[in-house]
Amino acid sequence: MPDTTTNVRGLTIWQPWAWAVAEGFKPVECRPQRTHYRGTLLIHAGQKFDLTVSIVRYSRDAAHRLDELGGVANFWDARRRVPSEVARPPHPTLAHSAAIAIAELVGCHEDTGCCRPWGRLGPWHWELDDVRPFAKAIACQGAQSLWRPAPELLQKAGAVTQHQGALVATRTRTEWDDKPAKDIS
Repeated sequence: MPDTTTNVRGLTIWQPWAWAVAEGFKPVECRPQRTHYRGTLLIHAGQKFDLTVSIVRYSRDAAHRLDELGGVANFWDARRRVPSEVARPPHPTLAHSAAIAIAELVGCHEDTGCCRPWGRLGPWHWELDDVRPFAKAIACQGAQSLWRPAPELLQKAGAVTQHQGALVATRTRTEWDDKPAKDIS
């Protein structure tokens, strides 16, 4: 479970970009400013949804995975969904207005034409690694730029990651691998 004194930061990303990060397809986040922060990021899927995005333009594998999850029609608002004992819950990485993953911010560099297809021309590329999607979305409010998650949110995130067990599906950069869960405390 994350300790409330850790240097964890939150990063709010619009859907479907947050989904692409949480599922491990998008190894960089494009931002207009650089950051010197390195460490654990709580990936928060923002309230807004970018309707202009065609995931297949970026990755056929990502588009196939999104289709497996029911497509863009299955994105859901975590603040408004009432848990049900009967209905199967929607996939957690398709939530918006929720924390959906933990990742490590390992670097930041100016765009040089690298990081295609996910890196856009012009902005700074924040390099993400060791992305661990949550088994359950955690409804919460995000903020612009880097922000400090509340201790209660970090406790919930810790409980979710511990509940996932010793093995978590982790996609690092380009491939799937199963490895022991990393303690972020």
